[in-house]
Amino acid sequence: MTDTRERIVEIAVKLFMQKSFKEVTIKEIVEKTGVSQGAFFHYFKTKEDLFLEIIGNVLSSADGYYDSLTKDSLQQFYSQYIHTFLGNFLPEFISTEDGDSGMNYFALYFEAIKIFPDFKHKIADIHEIEFNNWKSVVSKARANGEISTVMKDEEIAKMFINSGDGLALHSIYMGYSKEDATNKWIALWDSFYEVLKSKN
Repeated sequence: MTDTRERIVEIAVKLFMQKSFKEVTIKEIVEKTGVSQGAFFHYFKTKEDLFLEIIGNVLSSADGYYDSLTKDSLQQFYSQYIHTFLGNFLPEFISTEDGDSGMNYFALYFEAIKIFPDFKHKIADIHEIEFNNWKSVVSKARANGEISTVMKDEEIAKMFINSGDGLALHSIYMGYSKEDATNKWIALWDSFYEVLKSKN
């Protein structure tokens, strides 16, 4: 039974990525998964319930994302972040036959906000976790002499977060390979890191 539920979720994710929540029908999900409508409704009362579980899975993975990263060094932290993010997330979207899938991933977030009013608050919670992790690492880097910039810790944290979001989106719509995306990401953040090490 668990395998059936997981298959429904797996197929639905791909369909939502290819189209949108509104365009995908329960009938289509049932046909693609090879299960009966009865089996579908055994696990999910509505398409909205299925969509909510998918979005919840994404948020759950993001919630504990930073636990595995080294926080003793800013350089090690952002290097691990790049490799972990590109290893676990972007391969689903970059260099695929369907170039629109990655863009649809972001569109799903906006759809989720419209369908589930609380989703925006959950996103805000994830962003707060992200910001606090970056700020903590930056503050420690300043305290141990790794960086000495006049920029505030909050500003540095936001620069990494916002530039990372932009790099992810750019890598998706440009169709970069994992290697190309990694090299571009590291080059930019290494340069920023060198600036942070200066006292200007």
